[in-house]
Amino acid sequence: MKKILTLMMATIAAFLVVGCSNSSSSNNNSNDYKTDMSKGNKAVNDKDYSKALTYYKSANEAKSTTKSSAYKKQAQNLVNAKKQMNKREFSDAKSSLNKAKKQENGNAKMTKRAKTLLKQVKVIMKNRANFKINIKTAKDLIKSDNTDQATTLLKQITSFKGIKGKYYSDIYKQAKKLLKDMPKSTAKSETTADTNNSSNSSDSTATNNDASTDTSDSDNPAANGDFDKESRKAEGGTITDADIAKARQQLTDSGVKDVPAWSDSEIIRAIKNARADGRSTVQESDGKISN
Repeated sequence: MKKILTLMMATIAAFLVVGCSNSSSSNNNSNDYKTDMSKGNKAVNDKDYSKALTYYKSANEAKSTTKSSAYKKQAQNLVNAKKQMNKREFSDAKSSLNKAKKQENGNAKMTKRAKTLLKQVKVIMKNRANFKINIKTAKDLIKSDNTDQATTLLKQITSFKGIKGKYYSDIYKQAKKLLKDMPKSTAKSETTADTNNSSNSSDSTATNNDASTDTSDSDNPAANGDFDKESRKAEGGTITDADIAKARQQLTDSGVKDVPAWSDSEIIRAIKNARADGRSTVQESDGKISN
C-alpha cells in the first residue's frame, strides 16, 4: 500500500513539474510575442518596414496569431514594393502595394502608407508614359528636321521637377543625350555664317546674342517660308519657349493625349485664346482657330 501511495505521489509531482515548465514556456513565448509586436509597431511608426518585418516574423514564431500573420504579410509587401520601385519595376510595385492596402486584419498605418505609395506609383507611371511618348515624338521630329519642336519637347522633360531622381533618371539621360546630339538647323548655320562674314569677332558675339531672342521669327512668321506660323506677339507680352513648354504640360496634366503632336503654332494659338478668356491655364478647346 505504501508503495502504491509513493508511486502516485511521484506521478503527481511529475505532472506538476511538467505543468509548471509548460506554463513557464508559454509565458515566455507570450512575453516575446508582445515585445516583438511592440517593436514592430514602433518600426512602422518610423516607416522602417524592413525592421518591422523582422520583428513581426519573430513575434509570429513565438506565438502565431491572426494579427502577427497579417502584419508580417503586409510589411513584406511594403518591403517588396520599395525594392521594386527602386528598380523601376512599377507594375510589380503597384501589385505589391495593392496587396498591402487590401491586407485583411492589417495594421492601419501600413494600410495608409500603402495607399499613399500607390498614388505615387500611379503618377510616376503616367509621367513616364508621357515622357516616353515625348521622346519618341522628338526623335521623329529630329528626323524630319523639326529641331525647334523637338528641342521644346525635350526641354520640357529635362526641366520637370524630380526628373533627375531615381524614378526618372533613365529618361532624363535619354532626353539630355538627344539634346546634346541635336543637329544644328540650317537657318542657324546660315545666320552664323552671315554674321562671321560681316563683322569682327566681338561684333559677331553680340549679333549671335541678339539672334537668340528669335525676334525675326516673332515679327515675321513667313520669314522662313512658313506662312501658317503663328506670331508670338499676344496680349500680356510675347509668348516664349517657356510659355509653350508650360502650356504643353498643362494640357498633358489635364488628360490631353496627343499633346506631342501639337505644333508650336497650335500651342501659341491656345495660349492666346486662354489669355483672351482671362485664363492662365490652357485647355484643349483653346487650340481651335478663333473666328
